[in-house]
Amino acid sequence: MIVAVGTRNPAKVEGIRRAFSKYFARVEIRPLDSSSVAKAQPRGLEEMTSGATARAKFALSTLGGDFGVGVEAGIFAIGEVYFDNQVAAIVDPSGRVSLGHSAGYMLPRDAVEELFRDGRELETWAEGVSGIKEVGDKGGIVNHLTKGRMNRTDLTEQCVLTALIPWHHRGIYGF
Repeated sequence: MIVAVGTRNPAKVEGIRRAFSKYFARVEIRPLDSSSVAKAQPRGLEEMTSGATARAKFALSTLGGDFGVGVEAGIFAIGEVYFDNQVAAIVDPSGRVSLGHSAGYMLPRDAVEELFRDGRELETWAEGVSGIKEVGDKGGIVNHLTKGRMNRTDLTEQCVLTALIPWHHRGIYGF
């Protein structure tokens, strides 16, 4: 099983590897920088889904393989409450796309609104709060906020596992 991955982020690559390894005996992960095809700080589930899908399609078309995978982290709101979440898109060579989500967690409203006003990414706030440079490539801010009980790799694994569901139940999903 060859999986083209639209990221070089070590936490995301490992989460994707973990998820596919739970279902397939042999998995070769081929990572690729796909930052040019997605927004730096997606807002809303539609932008996150669009970014994940673009990353997956770009990786598969560039590297080839059985599947292309894109994972996009971003911020979405329910009413006045902001959440951080990850969306995974898995595409096959015929163009079929499946989607999945990770657990979402609440972000402080004032901090998010300040980021939006200033045009900054969540990573800048996360580095300040955690004291870890490039925290998104490591455990992620979720690792700091959960006191080490959940990390970005776990969130990536979750969203990829849920995106794999249609591929394991093709008859139900029409795949």
